[in-house]
This record gives sequence, C-alpha cells and structure tokens, in this order.
Amino acid sequence: MEPRVAGKRSRPDPIVDELANSEVKSIRYALITQILGKVVDPKRSVLAIQLGDGSEGAWDARSFAKEVIVPWEFENKRFLGGGGEPYVSKPLRRSRLDDQQTNVRDKEDWQKLAAFLHPLDTPGLDELCEVLRRVLALLVRKLANESFRYLIPGRIDQRSLELIVFEFLRESSGGLRPLAVATALFKTIGRGFSLFGDIRSQGVNEADAATGVPGDIMCYDESGNIRLAVEVKGTELTLNHVEETTEKAKRSDEEISNLIFAVPSVREGDSENILDRIYHRWTENLNLYVVSIPNLVATTLILLDESWRIFFLREIGNQLDERRDQDARRRWDDLLTAIHKR
Repeated sequence: MEPRVAGKRSRPDPIVDELANSEVKSIRYALITQILGKVVDPKRSVLAIQLGDGSEGAWDARSFAKEVIVPWEFENKRFLGGGGEPYVSKPLRRSRLDDQQTNVRDKEDWQKLAAFLHPLDTPGLDELCEVLRRVLALLVRKLANESFRYLIPGRIDQRSLELIVFEFLRESSGGLRPLAVATALFKTIGRGFSLFGDIRSQGVNEADAATGVPGDIMCYDESGNIRLAVEVKGTELTLNHVEETTEKAKRSDEEISNLIFAVPSVREGDSENILDRIYHRWTENLNLYVVSIPNLVATTLILLDESWRIFFLREIGNQLDERRDQDARRRWDDLLTAIHKR
C-alpha cells in the first residue's frame, strides 16, 4: 500500500521528478544520498562527495550510499536502477558536485542536480527535512509506478508474438533483454517439448569463467546431463567470440556437444571464417549453431500449442523481474499493454 503523503507533497514536483527520473542512473542515487547524508549530519556539505581534499563539510558519500541507500533500495524492488556501487561513475569521482569538469558526460544534467542542491547547504534542519520529504514523496510514486503487473493476454497470434519480441529486442540493453528473452524461450522449449529437466541462466554481467560454464544458458536433462549450452549476445557475432566460447566449452568440466550462439547478426567480414570454424569443431564432436532469437521464436513455437505462447510471454516477465532492470520491465509492460489496446 502506498504511504499517505499529505498536502502539496502528494502532487507532482517538476524539478524533483526530473532528477529522480533522470536517464543518468547515478543522478537518481546522488539526489537521495546527498540530501539524506546532510540530514543525518547537518555539518556535511550537501555538495561534497569525498573526504579527500579535507575541505569544510567533506564526507564520504560513496560509503554512505553503499551502506545505507543500496540495501534500502534492494529491499524495494531496486527501483533506482539496482546499482550496487552507484558512486563509482566518473561524475561522482570528484570532491564536490559543483566542481566544474568539462569532460563529464551529461554535464547539463549534473549541473541541474548541483543547482537544486546548492541552496540546501545553508537552511536549518526543518527546511532540509521538508526537501527530503519532497524527494521521498516522489520516490513513493516512482516505486508504485515500478511495480508491474504485466497484462498477459488470454491469447496471442504467432505473428503478433514475433513482432513484440522483435520490438523489445531492437533497443540496446547491454545484453540484458536478449538474455531474458532467450532464457524464457529455452524454458518454454524445454517444457513444451519435454526436452530439458532444468534450465540455468546466469546474470548479464556474470563472467562465464566465474561460474565454470561456457554459456549464458545451460540446459540439462532429467538426469542432470548437459544437453545444450547457449551463448547470448546483444551484438554481432565475431570470430573471436566463437573461438573464445568454444575454447571454454572444450575446457569445461561439462561434456558439451551442442552449443548455440543466439545473436542478432554475424560480422560480415567474419562469416566465412566462422563457417569454417563450425565445420572444424564438428569434426571434434562439437556442434555449433548460429541463430537469432526472433528466428528461433518463429521456428520453434509454431510447433507447440498456442498456449505455450502465453507461457513464453509470462516467463519473459519473470526473467525481467529477476534481473530488476526497470527500463526493460517498463518497456515490456508497455508492449504488452499495447496488445490490449488494439
């Protein structure tokens, strides 16, 4: 239930709304961190970020964010963006937010934040707390908006399914969206065709070497034997990608004979060499396949009853919820909502 916030604080607050919903994730964190840090200790400067220069009001905002803001945000659906170390970005690696740096990305956005915070260095605690209430009221609204109940349709035709997946994947996401969709797809294929007993998918930033497996998605049979490894990429496949992944497959403790590269395209200059590598690896008993996720959706789900399309849509939402990327969840929610409005 949304907390009750009385009076004007329950209404939109343009400047706070703009900062708290900034496209720059670290600005969203800095807004609440700097204000709350000063409320805790009014001797701090609301614009100070680091202790380094020893100036009056200097404090360690990075540690405060990591120890206070991050755990609180993780308990509340990671609605600020899920950053475990929000103060490692370059604009927050200076002594103060009002330091002039010409090479800072999104400079105008950072200047807006500094301009908003600057007057807060002098007021009394009551006035400072009033601004904190304004920010918290916005975060309450933001959290409510980030709680998704995806509108899964009762039925969806195959063509519409393919279009919604294509539309969702065409926007860059650092690999998160392709991994979520691919994981959902192989869960659907595994259950729909009774092919796999278990599907394991790693995090988008989790290195394969750290997990000891050669793929982003590992598919096992009922006995726990590896049936298929899937390497998912949001960018074009290169010869180096093929070589690195197949070498990991050869070194893996798992006995892997089938490896799929789920990629949007193949680098044009590498296509012939990749075909040669595929044949060479086949002679070594490793079957390599290169597919795009939309094509895999189009060629596999037509063989299943249409109810599996709904299972697939629901599982994409589950995967996005696990990964806690608000932009991806919001976009998926928008696309599903658009189906209902047709």
